[in-house]
Amino acid sequence: MNGLELKNKREKAGLTQKELADKVGKSMRTIITWEKSEKLSHSQIALVNSALNTSENTSPSNIKVSEPREIFNTKSGNNIEELPNGKFLLTVPLVPYKAHATYISEFTDVEFIQDLTKVSFIVDRVPRGKYQAFEIINDSMNDGTLDREPSRNAILSGDIVLGRELGKQHWKSKLNTNGYPYWIIVTHHNIICKEIIKHDVEKGIITCHSLNNSPEFQDFELKLDECHQLFNIVKKQIL
Repeated sequence: MNGLELKNKREKAGLTQKELADKVGKSMRTIITWEKSEKLSHSQIALVNSALNTSENTSPSNIKVSEPREIFNTKSGNNIEELPNGKFLLTVPLVPYKAHATYISEFTDVEFIQDLTKVSFIVDRVPRGKYQAFEIINDSMNDGTLDREPSRNAILSGDIVLGRELGKQHWKSKLNTNGYPYWIIVTHHNIICKEIIKHDVEKGIITCHSLNNSPEFQDFELKLDECHQLFNIVKKQIL
């Protein structure tokens, strides 16, 4: 997306530069700069898509931005905004790929998390628990699908995924690998996106699987002792 495309999207949504700035948590000067850019970054596009509701197949005109909304914070620090259409806008910290290494060493630092760029997802109900977003950096979860629709199973490089953290107290019970069994796994060394296909509770070992069937993406076992955090992926944004 370039600046002109952003401007066209904003105008089609019926938003002023100031209104869009408020929705993405930036200044109007920032929006002006973006609309003059030759190319927006992945994180900038994710913010715009969330603000304009493009990832949810819902027309932005269905949301009357002038109506009053209730805004509140959850106990875990996530921001929730009630929308006039009965849905909710969940705003969470985004860990871009360039911050993966720093996140591994600073994920317990509240100040670091608060300073991260924020990204929003539209959800059907008030979510419980701690949520965070991550930018995907490789194609290990690309099953060859070229479809860019949100309903596809593949998670492509550049996608933004929303994860609900599973507290360590729950790691001693068998992980639910049914439904949408994809996870963000924060290890001591890296951040990976995988499907967990097996959990040996007794040994504390999970088996990680990639959707990409290329030889370099073989299944492997990972000890939970080597992990900091597990986030069950519940939603994704298509860029």
